Amino acid sequence: MARFLLIVIVAFCSFTAVAQKNSFRPPDYKKIGKAILKQESATFYSDLMVRYKAHDTTLSPYEYHLLYYGYTLQAEYEPYAHQAFADSLMAIVRKNQISPDNYDLVVKYAGKILDKCPFDMRYLDPLIYVYRMQGKNDLAAMLEFKLGRIIETIFTTGDGLTEKTAFHVISVSHEYDLLRALGFGYAGEQSLTRGQCDFLKVETNDYGINGMYFNVSALLRAAGK
Repeated sequence: MARFLLIVIVAFCSFTAVAQKNSFRPPDYKKIGKAILKQESATFYSDLMVRYKAHDTTLSPYEYHLLYYGYTLQAEYEPYAHQAFADSLMAIVRKNQISPDNYDLVVKYAGKILDKCPFDMRYLDPLIYVYRMQGKNDLAAMLEFKLGRIIETIFTTGDGLTEKTAFHVISVSHEYDLLRALGFGYAGEQSLTRGQCDFLKVETNDYGINGMYFNVSALLRAAGK
């Protein structure tokens, strides 16, 4: 949707600033685990997730880093699980325009999916749209902030141009979300490198980029590979 493009433009500015400084911060899962484990800590994971699900816009970039990558250390992390209601929601979203008759269904389905998979950008986007159409602008703005922060968090881990500087993602769908955010079209070819990266070939572009690398080590670890 058009609004998604506005959000990613803002996030892309953050990515560009980080890339220019070449100060990428790949996730250090050992340090992340220590930071989110202690109940008395301000970064205890359960407490951060409560704030995240309450759409707390005071969460810092560092706290989003802990939330996003720390999610892979939680028992409920199942990156390859099929989400209930996903097919029903996508059937509505694939139409040229979401009908007002389906607004409540979008809210219902997206809410249930995001409760189980809180960082899935595919379902934040239509939810934001529906809230805007319903006049719930404050709620939509909080979700827009959340969506932008997720993209920004991934952007800080690399530039996607090499295996060494791959974007670190916790979901395969995020690879395609990032391509869209960067303005690249997917060329239909995907391969797994020896360095635990997905390489997605992109359509011909003005930058001469053949494809983008996405580090999927967290997904492979969860799958027991």
